Amino acid sequence: MNFEQLKTQWPSLQALARNPVAYFCAEFGLSDELPIFSGGLGILAGDVIRQAGAWNFPLIGIGLLYKEGYFKQVISESGVQTELPAYPDFSKVPIAPALDAQGALARIELPVADRTLFARVWQYTQGTARVLLLDTDVEENSELDRRLTASLYPTDPQWRIQQEILLGIGGIRALAKLGILPSAYHLNEGHSAFAIMEIAHQYMKRTQARFSEGLSYACRRTVFTNHTLIPSGNDVFESGMVAHLLGDYAGHLGLPIDEVLRMGAMPNAPGHFSMTHLALSASSKSSAVSKAHAQFAKVSFPEAHFTPITNGVNREFWQNPKIKEIEGRLHHGLGITDQEIWATHQECKQRLLGFITGSTGKELKPNSLTITWARRITAYKQPLLLFSDISRLIQIINHQTRPVQIILAGKAHPGDLPAKAMMTEIFKNISRPGLKDRVVFLPNYNLELARLLVTGSDVWLNTPIKGQEACGTSGMKAGLNGILQCAISDGWTDEIELHQLGFPVSPVDSAADLYKVVEERVAPLYYEQGAQNSAPAQWTKMMRETIMEVGSRFTSERMMQEYITELYLPILLQPT
Repeated sequence: MNFEQLKTQWPSLQALARNPVAYFCAEFGLSDELPIFSGGLGILAGDVIRQAGAWNFPLIGIGLLYKEGYFKQVISESGVQTELPAYPDFSKVPIAPALDAQGALARIELPVADRTLFARVWQYTQGTARVLLLDTDVEENSELDRRLTASLYPTDPQWRIQQEILLGIGGIRALAKLGILPSAYHLNEGHSAFAIMEIAHQYMKRTQARFSEGLSYACRRTVFTNHTLIPSGNDVFESGMVAHLLGDYAGHLGLPIDEVLRMGAMPNAPGHFSMTHLALSASSKSSAVSKAHAQFAKVSFPEAHFTPITNGVNREFWQNPKIKEIEGRLHHGLGITDQEIWATHQECKQRLLGFITGSTGKELKPNSLTITWARRITAYKQPLLLFSDISRLIQIINHQTRPVQIILAGKAHPGDLPAKAMMTEIFKNISRPGLKDRVVFLPNYNLELARLLVTGSDVWLNTPIKGQEACGTSGMKAGLNGILQCAISDGWTDEIELHQLGFPVSPVDSAADLYKVVEERVAPLYYEQGAQNSAPAQWTKMMRETIMEVGSRFTSERMMQEYITELYLPILLQPT
């Protein structure tokens, strides 16, 4: 598939050749050498850029360039996490200062409170896809403002909202500076919702229209995707803070600041301003990232309608090439033996275990059932569920004929103190006799490590509180490689027959059920091997079904097609 073929299927897409889609996100998982992402939101955005580049699809990402990156994780022997800067390595990524139409370095400025904030524009290029990244580390700014884009997701709300003003308003100004007038604006999470105001402003400048007309134009051209219902993804600020920082800007538009505050008002929280409410109130369409998420989002935001567009993952980036070849043979009905599938998986597993030995000194066993829990450390993902009953866990892990080994990875946000306490508890548990030789925690969870884990694990474990895992794309990446799921069904796993592709865990009394599932279903099935470690027939059957199911339904190709049909085409087909 490429853009020319897409235009044949949907002729209205021709407009994007001149006026592309602008895709806003606070983080982009593009490269480990450009660590400007923290987790699933950024990885998803990176896959969107990769897919757009592969299709030559006219889409431009808009984000911020965090000069100190999302932190390098340092963990003491007792499990205390500290954070060091993770500086981007510009020599290893395709990034350069953006140039305006006159060939000069592209710079923008915008009013924030009683001052002018300046930023330069960088351009990351991947195929034909581009990402514009804003950076305030310029000499025109004060020392404090130069550090505004130092790190991702600062805990101070004053810094966070100013980053979001820069992302939204500054992002639109960066596009204008480069002579780019998008056909559609896609706000990926509410962090960029202030873009609505500047889309209206730019329309007013082009047409001499009033703000009400500009706002109407902005709403018709904008779509919004909510990625999570947890508070950290749905920023709320004090209304007084918003009024102070945007008062002069709103006045320049001829708009009373009270009107801005009204657009982000929260019905049950007077005096507070919600970025998600702003995005919902000023978009032509809103989407959720799974069918289950759409249902839960409707409860949280009853006045909104969410179109479910389940996330997908980029096959070229996440699927092992040999597994991709196996998938192609399966789709074409060509013969492939269980032993071929098993041998390919064992190669991937050996690479993962070799990395673990080299980086930690621990030698996990290639013939032992290997279960991985790898994701952001935070309360709703329940990282401590595995350790609810230590004696039971030790018994399962050290079974005489069906041993289990466990890999964990993930970062706790620097401001999430309960999550950092969970990290300490994890290390306390895995250092116990009976666990320390068979459980390993891998620090600095990044793209490279994720690719090793989603190809080399035997089982992918996901244990969210039911209703709080909006999608869970890491399981899709593992599934693309035939890794079986062991999960509390939520997000994307609500859309599959989980018992056919893995092992459901009850959302009620989850810890006890998890131990029972591993002990009575997962381990016995894995160890149904014949002589000389031959492939377990039922396990490899489930691997085949997983590869086929995930490869046909949960890729970024399918997701992008649904973005086109559900979000972008309705904008392109409306009267200008």
